[in-house]
Amino acid sequence: MCSGRVDPVMIAEAFEAGSDGVFVGACKRGECHYSTGNLYTEARVELIRCVLEAAGINPERLVMRMMSSAEGNKFVEFTREFQQQVSELGPLGKSEGIGEDDLKIKLRAMRKALDGRKLRWVVGKVIEFKEKGNLYGERFTDHEIHRLLQEVSMDEIRIREIIERLKLGPQSVKDLSGALGAPARIVLRQMADLRRMGLAEIAMVKGTTPIWQLNGQAEVAYD
Repeated sequence: MCSGRVDPVMIAEAFEAGSDGVFVGACKRGECHYSTGNLYTEARVELIRCVLEAAGINPERLVMRMMSSAEGNKFVEFTREFQQQVSELGPLGKSEGIGEDDLKIKLRAMRKALDGRKLRWVVGKVIEFKEKGNLYGERFTDHEIHRLLQEVSMDEIRIREIIERLKLGPQSVKDLSGALGAPARIVLRQMADLRRMGLAEIAMVKGTTPIWQLNGQAEVAYD
């Protein structure tokens, strides 16, 4: 199977199913039977690693290695190295200091973010931005692409995790800030964005603290 058939959601589901690491093998550059399948996979893997990092999960739990079909020795070498690497990292969430319940929320948020239109659109544009450039013909460097993916991933994973946490019941910005490990001002801005989109609202005010809740079919509307 061409590595280009590896959908980001497949990798997210592997982590949700309990995998401590995911290895993706692909053809070398210029050797893909479908021309650019491996290049799109490379972009997707970079995006997923950014999403993992944004969720507080070590991105080294996901690697991609390129080799030809005739390089069985390299496949063995790469997989052994990765097995050792994952063994040193330990069980998913443990070395990251994430509890079981929080890990489930983060992985669910990650899967839904990767399945959403926003990240799919962004990763679909990576090759175009590198080779053809934007509307003004400006090409992006690898460093610029990585920064773009980091910023978009961080914003998207926070929104998704906020939605997942509010499903458990109304919460304050302070509560959400502590759970996400994000500054309260950032969470407040994202709550304001959700409110503007009609996806969240203030359920009540305790003292001077607003308590937020989801508004109707927020997740469906956000997608």
